[in-house]
Amino acid sequence: MSEHQRSPQPPLLFLACLLAGWGLGFLRPLGTHLPDALRHGMGAALLAGFLVLGGWALITFKGAGTTPNPNGAATALLTSGPFGYSRNPLYLGLSACLAGFGMLLDSAWVLLTVPVLVLLLNCLVIAREEARLRAQFGAAYDAYVRRVRRWI
Repeated sequence: MSEHQRSPQPPLLFLACLLAGWGLGFLRPLGTHLPDALRHGMGAALLAGFLVLGGWALITFKGAGTTPNPNGAATALLTSGPFGYSRNPLYLGLSACLAGFGMLLDSAWVLLTVPVLVLLLNCLVIAREEARLRAQFGAAYDAYVRRVRRWI
């Protein structure tokens, strides 16, 4: 993969989606029409899930001595911890975080950006990461892909 095909940073894609949804809410407010207690509970649970999953994934990266940067050079193929359940736990966590903010902000617009974030991550980040990992780890990566789903 050439250097000019670098992936955008996932937190920036998250922030762009959050701001787009929030901005659309200013132009035309669109709530979820869910009871506040339900919205707050779901939003808090999604944000807690993000913190737990994201923290676990970052600890796993650090323990393996490799980088979570999608443009960085992987020094290890992570297949345990959260990576035993999802090949992309950080991106799953970012998506849950965005949904959590949508619930807490009572913004259907922010919630509608969650599939946009997933699409952007799939096309602009994950596809490139997978190509690099396949080239670097070969059959071990292919076996991992057969065993663990991309998201959940």
